[in-house]
Amino acid sequence: MTNMKLARVHGPDDVRLDDVPAPVAGPNDVVVRVKACGICGSDLGYIHNGGLAPGSVLSAPLPLGHEFAGVVESVGANVQGVKPGLRVAVNPDDNYIGSGAEGSMGDLILITNAKVGSSLYPLPDHVSEDVAALAEPLSVALHGINLTHVKASDKVAIIGAGPIGLCAVAMLRHRGVKDIAILDREQSRLDRAKALGANAAIKVSGDGDMTEGLAKAHGEHDRFGMRNVGTDVFIDAAGAAPALSEAMNIAKYKARFAIIALYKKPATLDLFKMMANEIMMIGSIADSRHAEFAEALEMIAEGKIDLSAMISHRVAFTQFFDAVAIASDPAKSAKVMLTF
Repeated sequence: MTNMKLARVHGPDDVRLDDVPAPVAGPNDVVVRVKACGICGSDLGYIHNGGLAPGSVLSAPLPLGHEFAGVVESVGANVQGVKPGLRVAVNPDDNYIGSGAEGSMGDLILITNAKVGSSLYPLPDHVSEDVAALAEPLSVALHGINLTHVKASDKVAIIGAGPIGLCAVAMLRHRGVKDIAILDREQSRLDRAKALGANAAIKVSGDGDMTEGLAKAHGEHDRFGMRNVGTDVFIDAAGAAPALSEAMNIAKYKARFAIIALYKKPATLDLFKMMANEIMMIGSIADSRHAEFAEALEMIAEGKIDLSAMISHRVAFTQFFDAVAIASDPAKSAKVMLTF
């Protein structure tokens, strides 16, 4: 049996490229040769935490990687509609890839109980693997958009212009939303958001910047003596408690919130404002999103939205630790894509 390199977390801030046995497909499985894999904020969180959550204790090293596309290497006897050489994007939900036994930051990955349209999505010839790997984060953003029932006429504010925030811009444009404001501390990320279709890019550096920026972009009014902005939907892609608190304080009657960001600590919110304005807030972990994954790939294949601004770096897997360092610096990067 041959070995390969696989990125695995061993403890807090302890990630290694381990030598592990190359996977072998069982009768219901396929093995995919990874061609491109994005570095997600959750990957960076797992590295920092030493596991899936702060204080978690690993019983075995945790394989990293869940945003990927590649080429089918081998196919189990019972798998239908798949042959070696098929180019695919992989939905990680069915097998909890990247948070369970398998991870895609390695040359090969085992896809158990593989099915087309569930875990495997064939790629059109004109779609490259690195762009196809964006289907995963794009579908994460789309899931939050769907949970808040965004309409084309809504005024939407995205908190955070990191990779998921940028994906939210792209998917909102795909859904026909034209009034998109995005907020971030880094001008380079705001510039990427504007290239993707955001019509208001608001740089924030302290308290009140969000309020003033959204009041200008979406209008404002008073309710019960409280200042409200005209934003219909807030998408939290930052995970910064002060920003979420400020958004809650200025949210209008019946505003909707999708919490897509990973929070490392509990956040304090003014629940009086939530009650008084009948605000809806929903968490979005993007599980069981087969239709959304397919829609994201269809959007990519259509090519109507230029996604080039999303990928800031393409780094060879052999330079894995350099790639992690780049992805950890929001001033330098958006989506960092490992290539194989």
